[in-house]
Amino acid sequence: MENDLAEYQTSEMDFDPHSVKWQCCCCSLPSGMRLLASVEFAFCAITASITMYNITKAQPQDIAASEVCLVGLMLFFTITSIMLIIGIQKHSIQLIYPSLLSRGLAILFLAVFGVSAVFAHNSKMKRGELAAAEDPNVAFKLVLCVFALLFLTVLIFYCCYLVVRLIHYEQSFARLKERRSSLIQAGMIDPDYPSPNNYAAVSRRASSA
Repeated sequence: MENDLAEYQTSEMDFDPHSVKWQCCCCSLPSGMRLLASVEFAFCAITASITMYNITKAQPQDIAASEVCLVGLMLFFTITSIMLIIGIQKHSIQLIYPSLLSRGLAILFLAVFGVSAVFAHNSKMKRGELAAAEDPNVAFKLVLCVFALLFLTVLIFYCCYLVVRLIHYEQSFARLKERRSSLIQAGMIDPDYPSPNNYAAVSRRASSA
């Protein structure tokens, strides 16, 4: 019985949702990810609205492919942000995985359009040295754009890391819930078996033995 009690205590200590391991900044990981998803939803919805407004006001020949892709990416991000919030509430890992896909698409978007825009601007500067000399801030703007792309890339990778941690959290939570359910069923069959319902009684008997 002591072995069963020790096994139960070990299983209970395998996962602690209040542990420092599952902290995100100044709050728990699920709460922090809900806040992050809410901010992402608001940002992406506003960005998509502004971009769509600019597309509707522009001439068809002036519409860039990057703007159309940006609208699609922002709309997809808003959907995955809602799914992330619902997945945290319902402890559903399947609703969390699309958030990783949206962040991967964001990195691909930055790699395709952001880097190509920087190189295109750099080639224009080399071909038109007179224009670059007339505007001495062009080089500064180019460097600032490069650092902005790097910052956004690092930020997206960090958000991906948080999503992966959240997936591990939900997997551990599901295993703990499954163990508790099996222990409760075992306790109903055998009253002497340690379970969440009779843990205190078993612990007292083990200590007095």
